[in-house]
Amino acid sequence: MNKLVYFVDDDAVANRLFERACGKMEISCKVFDEADKCVEQIRKKQPEIILTDLNMPGMDGFELIENIRKHWPALPVIAITGQSSIERAVKAMRAGACDFIKKPYELDELKNSIERNIQYAELTDKCETTGADYGMIGESAEIHRVFKMINKLSVVDCPVVISGASGSGKELAARAIHNHGDRHDKPFIAIDCGSLPDSLLESELFGHKKGAFTGATQDRVGLFEAANTGTIFLDEIGNISSAMQAKLLRVFQENIVTPVGSTQSVPVNARLICASNRDLAEMVEAGEFRHDLYHRINVITLPMPGLAERREDIPLLVDSFIEEFCLKHDLPQKQFSSNRLERLCQLPWKGNIRELRNYIQRCVILAEGDTLDEVPLPSDVQSSPQAEDQNEFISLAELEQKHIKHVLNSVNGNQN
Repeated sequence: MNKLVYFVDDDAVANRLFERACGKMEISCKVFDEADKCVEQIRKKQPEIILTDLNMPGMDGFELIENIRKHWPALPVIAITGQSSIERAVKAMRAGACDFIKKPYELDELKNSIERNIQYAELTDKCETTGADYGMIGESAEIHRVFKMINKLSVVDCPVVISGASGSGKELAARAIHNHGDRHDKPFIAIDCGSLPDSLLESELFGHKKGAFTGATQDRVGLFEAANTGTIFLDEIGNISSAMQAKLLRVFQENIVTPVGSTQSVPVNARLICASNRDLAEMVEAGEFRHDLYHRINVITLPMPGLAERREDIPLLVDSFIEEFCLKHDLPQKQFSSNRLERLCQLPWKGNIRELRNYIQRCVILAEGDTLDEVPLPSDVQSSPQAEDQNEFISLAELEQKHIKHVLNSVNGNQN
């Protein structure tokens, strides 16, 4: 069984015994004498399963299990303790452990528990994540909340607004909702509303008749009609003019479109999904977006987290992008050093996943050595006076400590 297992115990003897047991079972393992060290390593590389003692100084096993459940909900954890009381077993399971083993354990018992829980996790992951094919990568609690919302929205047929910053994956979420719904075998039509002036946007959405305007040499079917029985995705709907908002409102109210230059309306039946990187509710308050259109399209809102809200997913995304672009450009596989990967996890990534993806492609193309570290960090980070020197790598714990000190200093030490 070629699997990676993490084991956490402050007892050096227990760690050595576990390493010996894994050798006999032909399992790759990494042991930690502190829970904090294990958490730090998970951010860099996730194992298939974690086994942890419950009684430890500092962060104990219960806290470790809760931490993993919060940030990596799909990662299975087995609790191990020498105090095999029912109360402790129940407490560990309530914290999120998937199994419980008491010391001293038999080799067969250990192997069976590891294999059983890895297989169960893989089956669950296949059913809920991989099999669902959301088109997104991540194991953070934030992205799992998105997956759950997609599951709920895919079985209903109501309008949805997907909110989030540019590059956070709004169109991917819209496609996932479509792909898992009853309209999955029908068209999915997407258009960026903010990239076209009103005249072109109206023609694109509603179609036009021959001779309707200069250059209209033939009839053209609009995107609403092309998306009939499927889904139409209106990206950046907050950028359209008030006149265009009024025309869209009529379409959503009456389920008909009138091609430019025509007097005949065409019935349409398309699921509506909109997206915006602007706060539509604030735009309504400011008089920049029609309140009736807002309430027509905003039955349910799906917020997409920015990359800074799901930093634990960055190593997974980095690995995926490296593999993608090495294959695309027919280049040998390379990787970042652990220090550089940790630095990448600390960067702001204001352009979110799109910015990270572009940066990884740049690294894959330009790097000539064995690693990708030689390519400079994004230019906005290099030029930022607040940015750390690119050669100064600090741990996440040190970064957290610096942040806490900065906050306390800014409020004169008032911890309230």
